[in-house]
Amino acid sequence: MQMRPVVLLVDDDVTLLHTTSKMLEIAGFDSVLAESPARVLDLTQNISTTVVLLDMFMPERDGIEIIQEIRRLQPDLPIVAMSGGWRTMKSAQTLEVARALGADAVLSKPFDRESLLAALNAALDARPGR
Repeated sequence: MQMRPVVLLVDDDVTLLHTTSKMLEIAGFDSVLAESPARVLDLTQNISTTVVLLDMFMPERDGIEIIQEIRRLQPDLPIVAMSGGWRTMKSAQTLEVARALGADAVLSKPFDRESLLAALNAALDARPGR
């Protein structure tokens, strides 16, 4: 029996987490939800995570810090950074920084199922040894 890929979803928007999780389930992925960035590193080390889908702006810590920590601890773990922008920073600017710091793919919010799957597949393809 083949295992389904596991996506670690990290976002402080609970509605987005659950909606995205349903989209992933229909597409053949399992998901683990994290409403807080505090649990991300623990989860990536204690569950068999295939890819991380990470919001760039959250109250406790930003995605830039988390990307850097994941890259230090698990350099081969695929990461998709997502953002809808924040204050005066547009989504494209944020995602460009995320890619420069180690995100394998990026996703602008709001997104549809096709964009979500394309970003996940791009991240997985970027780290084929995983």
